[in-house]
Amino acid sequence: MSDPLDTNQIPLKYVDGDNIAEEHICCAIGNDKVNRSRAEQKKEWMKGRFKEGHRFLKADVRGKVFIEYSPAEISLFPVEADGFAVIQCFWVSGRYKGHGLGRKLYDQFEEDCRNAGYKGIAAVVGKTKKPFMVDKKVLIHFGFEILDRAEPWYELAVKKFDSAAPDPVFFESARRGGLSEAEGLDFFYSPACPFNYDFTQIMAAIGEESGFPVRIHLLDDRSKLTELPTPWGLFSVFLDGELLSAEVMTGPKFRALLESRK
Repeated sequence: MSDPLDTNQIPLKYVDGDNIAEEHICCAIGNDKVNRSRAEQKKEWMKGRFKEGHRFLKADVRGKVFIEYSPAEISLFPVEADGFAVIQCFWVSGRYKGHGLGRKLYDQFEEDCRNAGYKGIAAVVGKTKKPFMVDKKVLIHFGFEILDRAEPWYELAVKKFDSAAPDPVFFESARRGGLSEAEGLDFFYSPACPFNYDFTQIMAAIGEESGFPVRIHLLDDRSKLTELPTPWGLFSVFLDGELLSAEVMTGPKFRALLESRK
């Protein structure tokens, strides 16, 4: 019997407008009502972006093994990188880690980007490893280099195919690091992640219960990214103008974080 985790035995599959109704999208993979709802919301968002170049490539397994990306011109990350692909998510989790699937996914992704005529690839990463971001060390291993930085710990990893192409950079607005004259909690979230809406509502409710003014900013269009003072376009919460977290949290975890800041 062949090894079920032999990468040669695990095909890759594209999720697109033709098969998205039947395919799982890796995150929010559970069959319970809540996760089915989250997955359907994300699928509706994806359907509207496929025609603009959004892509989702996964291993054909029941797990979180995928890479998702889009042209920089429609990316919901505040990055100036015309002609580049921008990675939104790149995950290999659980029992599928350590078997070469990440390399297999990445190689197919890069081949697709080259064939599509992209000038290169960019990704927002952390100076140190963050559980919710693409791992910088993995991208460096794949030939990326750090071409830009922004406070407090964001970096822009880039692999250029066209050496003459201008270097991708963060929006100037994303270098502010915080919000001036802001009081209370400001949540910024994108519909690109299936967990963002629910957890933003949970965290915002806890903020209100704790007596903080709360404002929620939906980043559903690239034109809104100038409102975001840091480069992480998926989710961020600020307390009195300073970055509190770029990670969605359960209610108890967020409550404890707020208590620690009082």
